[in-house]
Amino acid sequence: MPRSDLTKYLVHWTKGANYEEGFSSLRRIVFEKRLLGSGELIKGGWQCVCFTEAPETTFHQVVGKYKPFGIQVPKSWLFRLGGRPVIYQSNAEYNLLPENLRWRHMRYEPDANPPFDFSWEREWRIQTNELQLEPAYASILIPGEAWARELIREHEENEHFEREFRAAEYGEEWLMYPLDDFSFRYTVINV
Repeated sequence: MPRSDLTKYLVHWTKGANYEEGFSSLRRIVFEKRLLGSGELIKGGWQCVCFTEAPETTFHQVVGKYKPFGIQVPKSWLFRLGGRPVIYQSNAEYNLLPENLRWRHMRYEPDANPPFDFSWEREWRIQTNELQLEPAYASILIPGEAWARELIREHEENEHFEREFRAAEYGEEWLMYPLDDFSFRYTVINV
């Protein structure tokens, strides 16, 4: 990329009042291998999964509701699935958009009192109720090795529990099946 503020990736950051809540959201996303759509702050009630194209090295310079636990995907992958950047415009301009593009509208009114400006998020969306995550494309961003170890430990614990449950329910031959490895790559980020 020709500039340091551009990237080939998009990130879905988790929200929470603290790191534990952010990690809890990440755990659910990773174990379910999906991101759920939401209509929060999306005019028209469209269900979308949201991402930012702001690089992870600068995104958390703005302190807010997002925590440094995220799912990163290639921008080209999401684009192929139908993801697009939002269209920043005033609410008065919403009805000027064709119906099939209104899910991309994001209110931008810097002159309002108080101003309404989330353009720093550099948001992308995909209109869907849920987005299945493929470990070949999705990776985890996490603020420390200890968090990554905890996620992997919990995955292994869940795998053992699942195998024991299936063996008790369906027969001991389930004990012969290998456990699934933790399939997501992860990167420790500095925040």
